[in-house]
Order: sequence, then C-alpha cells, then structure tokens
Amino acid sequence: MEDAFFSRFPGFQPDPSLSATEDFSRLAHHMNWTTGSKKYRKERVKFASTEFERYYHIGNKLQNYRALCQELRVEGPLTSVTQCRKALAKVHVNIFDLIDSRRTGAVVQKFPNHAALRKYTKDTDKIFPKQAAKADGFLKELLRRIL
Repeated sequence: MEDAFFSRFPGFQPDPSLSATEDFSRLAHHMNWTTGSKKYRKERVKFASTEFERYYHIGNKLQNYRALCQELRVEGPLTSVTQCRKALAKVHVNIFDLIDSRRTGAVVQKFPNHAALRKYTKDTDKIFPKQAAKADGFLKELLRRIL
C-alpha cells in the first residue's frame, strides 16, 4: 500500500518496522530539515495526522472508539461514543506510542497518571502535535497538556 504522506518525498523509503518518530526523523534528515524549524513542524503535523488516520480510522465513529478502547484495555459499558469518550478521558497514553502499536506491534504503555505521562513524553520527545490532535476530534480525549 502506498503511503500518502511519504510518497511526496522522492528518494525516501519509509521503514514500517521503525517507530513513527524514528521514521519521521529519518525523513527529516533525508530532507535536511532542521529540528524545530517551521518546515519541520509543519511536516510533523501532517505526518502525525496521516499516520493516526491510517491506523485508526477504520470504520464508523463508534467502531473506531470501541477498537481504541479495546486496544487500551478500557473496560466498562462502551455502547455509545459518549461512553467511550468518557472512558478514554481517564487513560494516559502517548499518542505516538499508540500509532507505533499498530505500526510495529508494540504494546501501548499506560501511565498511572498525567505526571508520569508528561515525564515520559518530554524525555522521549514524543510530543504529538496539538494541531493534529485537535483537527482529528477522535484524539481529543487522549490529548494532555505536556509542555
């Protein structure tokens, strides 16, 4: 399957066995983007949005929410989008790790609280772009203030 995001960059071959952040770093190096530059940030937002959509928009809204809840081992009555959203609001996971779980098969680490998630996210620099998460809507429940 052709990758809509990476196909825009001739000469670059994505490696689906790598984490999303590693693959984007390879692309940034290939394209000579300076980490943190306007171009780097703009492309990172596009990349994050594309990757999440690729792995998580697979059915209707309720199916997507239920699949995410199941993957994150969220229990309880999940018969509506509202119930799923409320349940997900209590879960602390890194969104890039969530993408990587679909990409590489890695198990998503759940954090006991917001502070632990914040520390991990800052330490690993796996900060999911706020613009991408807010534009998606589906991600809003998992978005946490990190910086």
